[in-house]
Amino acid sequence: MKKYIYLIVATFVLSACAFWRTTEPARFYTFTTPEVSQIRGPAKTTTVAIENVTVPQAIDRPQIVIKYKNSNQMMVSEFDRWIDGPANALPVVISENMNQYAKNISAKPTRNSVEARNAKYLLSIDFVKFETELNGKITISAWWTLSNNRGEIIAQKKMTQTADTPELDAGYPNYDAIVAMQSKLIAKLSYKIADVITELK
Repeated sequence: MKKYIYLIVATFVLSACAFWRTTEPARFYTFTTPEVSQIRGPAKTTTVAIENVTVPQAIDRPQIVIKYKNSNQMMVSEFDRWIDGPANALPVVISENMNQYAKNISAKPTRNSVEARNAKYLLSIDFVKFETELNGKITISAWWTLSNNRGEIIAQKKMTQTADTPELDAGYPNYDAIVAMQSKLIAKLSYKIADVITELK
């Protein structure tokens, strides 16, 4: 009888432990915009509508995804998540980066066709690689296209930014540091786009 009771108690304890592991509170992250000194630009403000931003399907999910180094295997964290998906967050953070960096640029995500028509330039960005490699590199690579409100292409370029992935924290990915580094790389890409727009006549 005692053995039977011990077995019930042990089963209960193991079940409770499993319950608490699976109900670990989720941690949510978002991209940030680094502080910068504005560059000089023409007195006239150039309006830019960010009308389309795409990301690889593998990362377009609530969970943060990390790739194992020298492997095709991906780590999807159930407890480290985006507060807003990358596809939704990127147009906002890119426009904020550009506005902080270049005082002559007024950029914002496009919500309708009227805003697009009223802007001087339309910006589309296709992130072809948005990869964080465990104990490796963070690589952000994107094709971006700048056109006028008549649909004529003004500039089209591919840009790639890389950095070392932050070191592990107690054997686990340091997601806070990873997102901070991703934010810095996104900012660098934003600044390069802003430089091209600032140089246009």
